[in-house]
Amino acid sequence: MPRPFAVIGFTVFFTIVLLYNCEIKVTAGVLAVYAVALSVSFFVTEARKQRVLPCAFASGILACILLLSESAFYYQPSVAYDGKTCNIIAQLTDYHEYRYGNYYYNAETVEIDGEEVRHKLRLVFSTLPDAEAYDIVEGEFTFYVLGSSSEEYLASNKAKGVFIGAYPKEGDFSVKRIPESEKPLMKKVVDTRRAIKNAVNRAVPGDCGALLTALIIGDKSGLSAEIMSNFRMSGITHIICVSGFHLSLWAMVILEILRFLRINERIASIIAAIGVVAFMLVAGMTYSVVRSGIMMLLYLLANVIWKKRDSLNSLGFALTVIALYNPFAMGSVGLQLSALSTLGLILYSQHVKPKIYNLINKIDNVPLTEVLKSLASLVCVPIAATSFTVPVSLQLYDEFNFAVLFSNLLAVPVASFCMIIGVMAALSGLIPVDIFNPFTYAADFTAKILLEISRIFSEYDLFVFRADNDSHRILISGILLVCGVSVFIAYSGKNLYKITCALCAVMFVAGISFFSVSRECETRINIVDVGNGTAVLASKNGENILIGCGGTEFLGSVKISDEIINCGGSIDAIFVSDEDRYSASYLNNLLMQYRPGSIYCNDLPFGSDLLLNGCDTYGFDSLLQSENFTVKTVGNICAYLKSEDMSALICFNPVFDFFGLPSEFRTADIIISRNDYPLNIYADSCKLVVINSENPRGVLIQKELSDCGVKCVATGGCGNILIRGENGYVSANRE
Repeated sequence: MPRPFAVIGFTVFFTIVLLYNCEIKVTAGVLAVYAVALSVSFFVTEARKQRVLPCAFASGILACILLLSESAFYYQPSVAYDGKTCNIIAQLTDYHEYRYGNYYYNAETVEIDGEEVRHKLRLVFSTLPDAEAYDIVEGEFTFYVLGSSSEEYLASNKAKGVFIGAYPKEGDFSVKRIPESEKPLMKKVVDTRRAIKNAVNRAVPGDCGALLTALIIGDKSGLSAEIMSNFRMSGITHIICVSGFHLSLWAMVILEILRFLRINERIASIIAAIGVVAFMLVAGMTYSVVRSGIMMLLYLLANVIWKKRDSLNSLGFALTVIALYNPFAMGSVGLQLSALSTLGLILYSQHVKPKIYNLINKIDNVPLTEVLKSLASLVCVPIAATSFTVPVSLQLYDEFNFAVLFSNLLAVPVASFCMIIGVMAALSGLIPVDIFNPFTYAADFTAKILLEISRIFSEYDLFVFRADNDSHRILISGILLVCGVSVFIAYSGKNLYKITCALCAVMFVAGISFFSVSRECETRINIVDVGNGTAVLASKNGENILIGCGGTEFLGSVKISDEIINCGGSIDAIFVSDEDRYSASYLNNLLMQYRPGSIYCNDLPFGSDLLLNGCDTYGFDSLLQSENFTVKTVGNICAYLKSEDMSALICFNPVFDFFGLPSEFRTADIIISRNDYPLNIYADSCKLVVINSENPRGVLIQKELSDCGVKCVATGGCGNILIRGENGYVSANRE
């Protein structure tokens, strides 16, 4: 068997990915099936001689055992603390991250109620503790399961190996400062990451500096929601997620410099390997970084021992190592996208690229053949890298933007130069004297180009495939099936290349047109995570209505502006209830940025009346009747929003009797409630309840409603909730 690790790694990877969100009994059942299949394969002479099937079945057994063990020995003991309040001693493992008005630390417990216990956890503080990385925090904390209000957030945290969070009871905690000499070596790595981030921000401040930080060390905390959305929609998120692209670039730069200095190839490979390990540590050792790092180290090791390389074996070996360390890591979206795109590139380079080059080499013109080879690589490499990631993108985002095939042509070369020049700018940022530095200006300029590329391609809705209901999924499956069969027929040697290309092109154009028209017709309701307040943005056919302006000033202003930009940059109507008029100070910012067609309110915040810019003003209880929406209100306690696709009841103050509302309000498809749920809520009449509240309040309410049989999701400081509806079908996803 020439590629044992490829068989082992891919079997383990795909088995765990498919079983990741399944119950334990399902995993145990699959384990039994693998065991039976392995036993049968030993009695089949041909299978036993080739050894591929027995190896694959044994690898499947290993994957199931790893999943069951991780759940029994790590996950279940951690989540058993959910809802408990305990005295804990924990060591911080990183500096704080400020999000949603709170301060978050990664930490590891030392003791829980006097018992020595080791669990990774996420600590949440409302005020900034006087603590640095690897200091000790002690106090009474309440535990909660991370991501219990969202399956996507829960899966993400499980992949990181962090299952629980904790917050101090009434701020009752103390910090023990540990001397620098007693802190582990990883403290130096954390400090290096922080120094690089500060140096970059000093040299290139603002969004460009945040982008450079993401390119260099993978820290995306400084990127706004709008920028992250642009990169995701344009299909170039891999550029700001440190992985093989970054590691291979740095390794090749180091090797080329050492070769230029005429350093021995083996010594150069050893030095480059040391540089790869250092970069992996600085980049945060995320699983996509570890995957690409292991593959790069194997590549360099082959140079040292003069052995033949095999990329598929290297990828399988890397996945196996990661699975042995943490099988839940296979659920990491970053690792899935990284591994699948790498698989596509490997298969392209081994099977497709030689055939394309052989065709080009038939041209008797050397300069022209070199140009054609470069063009072929620019076109085919993005296709190969993204073709295997389509299922993951559709599962995660319910959409895939085929603009990625074009955006990568421009973005990847710019990102490569931007990353290298960004390091030079970071080094200049270490100098405390303000002097003219060409690297700073070059880095800022290229970062702006990269941001503009992401913005432009994210706006091409024509290339977006959506699959957020059953009919869409059936259609996309049919398209992929037809294209797959067509490619197979062409690859089988029959002279049907032109028919194949034409059939694929027709199917994709028809699919793109269908999804583009479908997206314009759907109703989108975005519950913006603005903290303790209500802000709901409804959109359909280019019409945007904002209902509620609650929450914190900074968070509300930034997040609502981001969502308005994502919806086309305009607002047609704003409803401001009396419940929000004191906390809606950011309404002034919205009025300065956008000119709404109308505003519905009884009493505006101070100064807002000067910024109305001639827009129509109505009382809050006035009826809005437009081509796409109908909005009715009852006092200042709730608003009823209806479109042809779905209806929603938005509660500003949930302390009221649900049965006192008109019957039309009570039968809404969706109930959106602030901080709590209405009294006597009628669960059977609605399809979904969304609680808009701060963490961890939203998590607790979500559990309470779920126990009552209500399908519920909470913002809880974990991000916006986007609801899509079309022809009565309603889906909800966390942004």
